[in-house]
Amino acid sequence: MIPPSRAPDAPAMGPAAAERGVLAFWREVERCRSTPLGGKARTGAVAGLEGWLEHGGARVALLGPSGRGKSALLGTWALELARAGRHEVAFVPVSRRFGTALEPTALNLLYARVAPFLRSPRRTGERPHGVEETRRDLASMLEEGRPPGSRPLVLILDGFDEAVTWTPDAAQRFLRELGPGVRAVLSARSLEAQGGIREETEVVALPPIAADEVVEAIGRRRGDLPASVKDDVARVSGGEPLLVEALIEALSRDLAAVGTALAGAPVGASGVLELCAGGSILSALPWLAGALGPIEGEELFAISTVSAGAWNELIGPLVAAGETGLALRHPAWAEAALARIAPHQRAAIDHRFADHGKRAFASGTVSEYVCRNWRAHLERVDASLAERLELVSSAWLDVWRTRPDGSSGFIADVDATAACAASLLIDAAAGGDVVAALAARVRCLLVTSSVRTILGFEEARRALAAQNEEEEGEGAEGGEGSAGPRIEMPRVGEDVFDAVRPIADAGERAGALIRLARELPDAERAVVFGWAIEAASEEHAGGAALAAAVCELDGQTRVTAARAAAARLGRERTEESRIARVSLAALLPDSEALDLGRAAFAEVPADARSDELRRLSEAAARLSPSVVRGLWAWSEALPPSERHLVLARLAAGLPAAEREAGASEALGLALSLLADDALPADACWSICVLAPHAPAGAAPALVQACAAAAGFRRPVVTAVAARLCDLGRVDDALALVATLPDASDRIEVRSALLAHLPAAIREAAWAQLSSELRASDGARTLLERNAAAWTRALGADAVLDLSRELGATWPALVAIAGASPDHAPAITRDLLARALELPSDEDEALFALVPLAASMTDPHARRLCQRLLNDLDWKRRPDLLDDWTKDDLGHLAPLFARVAGSQGVAEVAREIADVARWMP
Repeated sequence: MIPPSRAPDAPAMGPAAAERGVLAFWREVERCRSTPLGGKARTGAVAGLEGWLEHGGARVALLGPSGRGKSALLGTWALELARAGRHEVAFVPVSRRFGTALEPTALNLLYARVAPFLRSPRRTGERPHGVEETRRDLASMLEEGRPPGSRPLVLILDGFDEAVTWTPDAAQRFLRELGPGVRAVLSARSLEAQGGIREETEVVALPPIAADEVVEAIGRRRGDLPASVKDDVARVSGGEPLLVEALIEALSRDLAAVGTALAGAPVGASGVLELCAGGSILSALPWLAGALGPIEGEELFAISTVSAGAWNELIGPLVAAGETGLALRHPAWAEAALARIAPHQRAAIDHRFADHGKRAFASGTVSEYVCRNWRAHLERVDASLAERLELVSSAWLDVWRTRPDGSSGFIADVDATAACAASLLIDAAAGGDVVAALAARVRCLLVTSSVRTILGFEEARRALAAQNEEEEGEGAEGGEGSAGPRIEMPRVGEDVFDAVRPIADAGERAGALIRLARELPDAERAVVFGWAIEAASEEHAGGAALAAAVCELDGQTRVTAARAAAARLGRERTEESRIARVSLAALLPDSEALDLGRAAFAEVPADARSDELRRLSEAAARLSPSVVRGLWAWSEALPPSERHLVLARLAAGLPAAEREAGASEALGLALSLLADDALPADACWSICVLAPHAPAGAAPALVQACAAAAGFRRPVVTAVAARLCDLGRVDDALALVATLPDASDRIEVRSALLAHLPAAIREAAWAQLSSELRASDGARTLLERNAAAWTRALGADAVLDLSRELGATWPALVAIAGASPDHAPAITRDLLARALELPSDEDEALFALVPLAASMTDPHARRLCQRLLNDLDWKRRPDLLDDWTKDDLGHLAPLFARVAGSQGVAEVAREIADVARWMP
């Protein structure tokens, strides 16, 4: 901890406002230390803290009403702890007067204070962005604790209950579990302010000053005061240090008037307020109490309904006029000032502040106060979601971009708006527009994703720079109490907004829009497909996205777009481009399609042919039969080791009358590669692909291939046995399965074979298979893989019975529901009832339930939708569309349709397109 006398000069801009506030707090502590009040009360409280430090638990709360001197006591005690050198100290004052009461400000300060002493989950130079990320990182760091053998860390949060836009319960996330070597001290007015952590928090009470000590202290400072006045100060102040100080200052200004009024003044802050702020100033104080931080005088005058003359009296013991603006010196004065007015008057003050922010934003004259506090004022008046969405806009982003701590403040505003949208999305009883709530929640997700992505690029640069500095300074001695060379941490809230990055890969954006469009009626679908093509046509969008978007068009528009896309992709010599061109060929006349396909095949580099020829051929099999025949003929120039890869996949695209002959030719090519009684891997996979199309006469060759499949025997036997069953040669198929030496392989092949068996023997085969599965280690995996096929072959009841015995996975139950619509509602209801009870850190698993969206009840669908959006929001950079993981925005389209109908899907698509246009 850095005492005030050694504190560095504060930077001049942005996040330095919070640091300047902290320095101003320490100057106030120094002033209080020079004129100490408290005597026995203070000594007793310090002894209680020292006792807790030696023998207590993880947390302690210093309790006392506003004005009792908790901050001065804790500040002085913290300096003494740091000076003693047995503890590391991280001190954060939470104060409206000093501009540190907003949640992002306080959490950024806390992170910066503890980061030098705890292991961060992030790279050097990287920091969390937004309130949720900061809470999670703090929780991780504080729970892990200090390294063995290091000095304990004492974390002090002063003014815990003075926080703005956050609650003690919100802080539980990082204070509930404190790891080894970490202790926490909290100061507040009451134990209830500790929220859910109060049960395990010890208490040290700070009592008022005894009357005789008050008289003695006044005598030391103002020995000229009559004894009766000293006694009146002791009585009216009630022994509260703040009130004693205020009365002494008031007496210094006008001894006669204040001394006379003291005799009849009531006890407490309200009476002292009358004495120290008489006249018209009393009507002005509630407005200053309504401010959430320091505010410029002229701005406060413009907000209030008080005449200008009252503001000329804002001096003395109640008001601090610092460099960042006016503020009440202490929350006790705010409590006393607001207690003097009716509830409707307090509400009117809150609305005036909120309306002032609205006017300033509309006129483009947003002050520092409005920038940092408008969101909190909107929350205080319970503003509508539409009003709060102004905080998730291009214009509000521009307001924050001018400030070096722009990301922290902007993301905090977006996160708060997301929380409002989420509560409306979940709570149908609250009314409101579920479409607007869903669209707002998605907009917040997209915006925070973009900002974090931007910052990720800068932090990667910062981390490399820090690593270089660390290597250059290797071996240098660190400072006092340091474990090594000092790495400069980012200043509080410091970041950049100068990188220009899209909200997501344009190809992902296009893919998500395509999936959303498929849930829409024709007219709306065409609009969203247009946005998808716009995204897919961006310079860095991948070829697959452009091809997928063009495929969704109709008529001549589709042909024209396909030609243009193919021409553009032809300039990109990549695997993705080649596959996209073959996909686009399906939209063109046969002659053009054949030329496009040949060019793509011929372009494949020699070192990638084994893999890429397979993928190209799979895409080409979806072309017209005449184009497939043309490519079949073109392939004659290929060597057998490559041609079988092409023909095996193209066979599926031949007309039914030609398919068996084509499969026989391809099978002969694959078998011709037999060497030393073994087939190469590529040939084995070709046989697996060809087996469903092989003619009856090819059965001996297929069986021969099984014997030569070596390490790929199980998949080849599976494909060949299935074909034998389809040809009516069930006994031969079962005999082939019996040749597999491994029992688990035999079970797996029979599992896949069940749906191909004749109905007459299927029940008996199921009885045997299910018996073996109950004793098998891999039963759940096989159930998941085959659940849909078994359900269609046997009915859902038999498969569900087995699933209950095996404890089936969610994907297996989802597959059963998909294959049996009659059972889907009951399966969905049961799955969601269990799934939604899981803790939030397992939300990613819930994506498996999205295919059941149509069978969900409205409350279940809303809750699932919010939890999945929340899971995406917690990721560093959530994908808009990821065909591999399926845990992304595009794959939530069926759930959006269930929650908010086609209008909701359209609004989500609109947010994806719009946010991409205005985000940097």
